[in-house]
Amino acid sequence: MRDIIVGHANTWHDPAIAISEGKGFFAEGIERHTQCKKSMDMPRLWYSWREIQNYLKQQGEWPVKNANVLSLGSWSDVPEGQLTSRLNRNPLVALLLGSRLLEPIFVNQLRWIFRDHPPRPFVPPLPSVLSSAVHQVENVKFTTKNVLHQLAHAANAVYTSPFEDCIVMVIDGYSEGTAISFYHFEDNNFNLLYHEQPQISLGLLYGQVTQLCGFDPYQGEEWKVMGLAAYGSYRESLHKFFSSRLKVQGLSINFQPVGNAVYAFDRSAWAELEELVGGFRKPGEENLLRVADLAYNFQKSFEETLIALARGASGLGLSKNLAISGGCALNSAANGKLLAETDFRKLHVPSAPGDDGNALGVVLYEKYQIRAEPRPLEVMSPYLGSKINLEEVERIVELGCLRCRKIEDESDLVEEVALELSSGKIVAWVQGRAEFGPRALGNRSILADPRSPSMKTTINSRVKFREFYRPLAPAILDEFGPEYFVDYQQSPYMERTFLFRPEVRNKVPAVVHEDGTGRAQSVTKELNPLFHQLLSRFHVEAGVPVLLNTSFNVMGKPIVHSAQDAVTVFYTSGLDLLVIGPFILDKPSS
Repeated sequence: MRDIIVGHANTWHDPAIAISEGKGFFAEGIERHTQCKKSMDMPRLWYSWREIQNYLKQQGEWPVKNANVLSLGSWSDVPEGQLTSRLNRNPLVALLLGSRLLEPIFVNQLRWIFRDHPPRPFVPPLPSVLSSAVHQVENVKFTTKNVLHQLAHAANAVYTSPFEDCIVMVIDGYSEGTAISFYHFEDNNFNLLYHEQPQISLGLLYGQVTQLCGFDPYQGEEWKVMGLAAYGSYRESLHKFFSSRLKVQGLSINFQPVGNAVYAFDRSAWAELEELVGGFRKPGEENLLRVADLAYNFQKSFEETLIALARGASGLGLSKNLAISGGCALNSAANGKLLAETDFRKLHVPSAPGDDGNALGVVLYEKYQIRAEPRPLEVMSPYLGSKINLEEVERIVELGCLRCRKIEDESDLVEEVALELSSGKIVAWVQGRAEFGPRALGNRSILADPRSPSMKTTINSRVKFREFYRPLAPAILDEFGPEYFVDYQQSPYMERTFLFRPEVRNKVPAVVHEDGTGRAQSVTKELNPLFHQLLSRFHVEAGVPVLLNTSFNVMGKPIVHSAQDAVTVFYTSGLDLLVIGPFILDKPSS
């Protein structure tokens, strides 16, 4: 009997699916299929069975016969009503549900989530899954079970890392009774060191500040706060507002009330903050920089809190390795400081540390913890998603009468694209399997020459159609990392931010953020041979071992999924070239 393990990220936001059969893996966010950002509350679309079918066909496992199919959810067996009740008792949630301070958008969304539309912690009854897709299933046994939410986060962090032992730090918005967990992973066991459900959570707090800055946390716009922070300045009053309420004691955050307040963040606190800021920014308000100081000082306090928690963990002396996960692990600015500010020597952050990554986390937990299968001690490839159907590309080119040339030899293709990039062209680069997680890592990327001072403005305004200040990432040949960054560490998933060395900033101005930093992707031949080859060839042509790399999408949309998605974005944006597999599409010159 063959074993097929199917994992589900089944929170109300960021649903995803993962599959393992034998040694192979597939993992992808449902937003890619729906092309709806974060695919919030789409239960009938959580299960993209067409993609399961396509993957299993590629592995020679279709139709499914003589198999044990295990379906895993990423929440434990907490009854839905109990989970919702716990969330409603959260002081921050309770305050905001009855608040007039933040009307109308934030409160209405919270009401929708916590009152009218509670989170779903379960995988719905499975066995219609593959049978409904195949219509005929022979000798297949279906089983369904669930994994504790934060344990799924921890497994995702550990089993995608090269670590035999480590401390695992999980910090998210909410789980089944906890928002912070620490584990010591040793001898393939997760030993719980600490967990708590604080009065509020760091993840929910970041989402709230995102809203106060005029952005939408339910569309994942915490990125915008992190990017905007570089344009702000330290203000003692704003920093003190957060730092006086966020007190770390060992592995715990004490959300400290100030003055006569009952809770750290009650109505009086928000009224105080609103006065300090000079009024919160409304969605759509043009003056973004008005809340840059708020973004800066909250981000600074957030980083200090994460660093203090990590110090508490390193102080236990149990391991020199740290693995982190949960939504807060998406904060690359904080991640880049953890090793320099603690006694840890190595850090691992998975490519999808948020709730979507739990689809993979539960699969890895089942394989390597429950079944004790041998695991490779190496950084896991993030290229776990779908391939573009090249037959669709040929059909689109033929029926659309598009300008296209085909270069079968990879070396010739790389040379051609490197020359185009070095001449200033903006290139959409689509190759192989899609990345799992929110960041494009050279397979679903928009690439450009970082030497051009105007390239950032051009891409933000004419390609991505987004705010002027949003940073663009440097993809760098790993061996040149120390030459370009202070305290460089390998960052294979573009998961941490480093300070550029002053002497190289004018060489690659398009990827240097306002504060002199860059969210780096370390490019190695082992993880992505073709992208490494392209970057190496560009280095020869341009003299810098860095490419500007940003995700192949426009603001408000997920990364492209199909050939149709790719061609649509190409022809409705300021991209110059689209490279899908061996095909190079360009546009008429007039």
